[in-house]
Amino acid sequence: MSIDNANFINLSSCNNIENLSSDDMDVLTKFPIKFIEGNFADYIWGGHNLYDLKGLPYDNNSIIAAESWEVSGHKKYPSRILMQDGRILSFPELLKDEKLARLILGDSVVDVCGNNFPMLVKFVDVHKHMSAHLHPSHKTAKALGENDSGKEEVFIVLGLHEGAESALYLGLKDGIGREVFETAISKKENILSLAHKIYVKPGDIFRIPSGVLHCWTGGSMAVEITESSDLTYRLYDFSRRRPMHIEKGLAAFDYNSKQGMSLEEECRRVWQPTLNKGVDCIFTHNSLKVERLVAGANSAMVDTCSRNSFEVLMGIQGVMEIASLDNRWFVHLNKGSSLLLPSKAGNYRVLSLDQAEDSYALRISMKVS
Repeated sequence: MSIDNANFINLSSCNNIENLSSDDMDVLTKFPIKFIEGNFADYIWGGHNLYDLKGLPYDNNSIIAAESWEVSGHKKYPSRILMQDGRILSFPELLKDEKLARLILGDSVVDVCGNNFPMLVKFVDVHKHMSAHLHPSHKTAKALGENDSGKEEVFIVLGLHEGAESALYLGLKDGIGREVFETAISKKENILSLAHKIYVKPGDIFRIPSGVLHCWTGGSMAVEITESSDLTYRLYDFSRRRPMHIEKGLAAFDYNSKQGMSLEEECRRVWQPTLNKGVDCIFTHNSLKVERLVAGANSAMVDTCSRNSFEVLMGIQGVMEIASLDNRWFVHLNKGSSLLLPSKAGNYRVLSLDQAEDSYALRISMKVS
């Protein structure tokens, strides 16, 4: 059974989740889920490179696409599923049903995280400078009365825009104390002059802790993985007249964090990919695991691992065919597209459909006890 579906349709309406048949349940829990494309966040620092990444049409009137929320249970930009009969189902609405949530996410994930998809997985195009901002910890977000949780972020740099600065400001420079920082904030100065600057390159992986100031400058394409939260406190925004969050941002700022090169060494990991086809683990932290899957046209990579939770696959290069070992299903994963493998989807093999080069994808999973 092939589960490829439409790519880019109007998302203005979403049918209510009702009267799911047994066939619907099978499709949603035993086969890979492909979400409707075009789930873009139109923040002012984005561009149109995500359209190119995904092979989607656009023109000068198309919305800016700063982020593509690939797999999202968040209410701001929820992922949606196009069923074969034309119904559009909301992913977070589906997960409100505990039976469905357990079959899709896995018992171990639901036991720890509840019925919510526990992360946000995105493609990001930093076309212009982001704001200088931070994200609160879970404890601080709760103390400040926020509805969203706090969060950390993981950025995996995929590529750079030619001629762009392509840098990350991360934390404060060595020797910059609280008084100097807060004085600059009160005077509305450009606080990036106080921040530690890192020129990034493809293959860099950054874990950005909660409470740490950061700002991506224009010029990077990346994968972003976070907890399911959109909570951001802006402290400086280049006079762009967006809402600022000075009081909350200072309350959430981690003044005990490392600074300068010490912070960079703690948060930066350089991914050195192998030349071998197969699985290459590139990042782990707490329950999060990110792997690179490499497949050639003439030799399939076979997954035989025991699985008790979902997986997200993101196409990075080439076109892959992913097929279950029992031949129940197969699906194509293109560059710039993603899919969710439910916990009950079973083991699979991966074959590149690109004769000119190997294909590869990122596999994102959770390991919870």
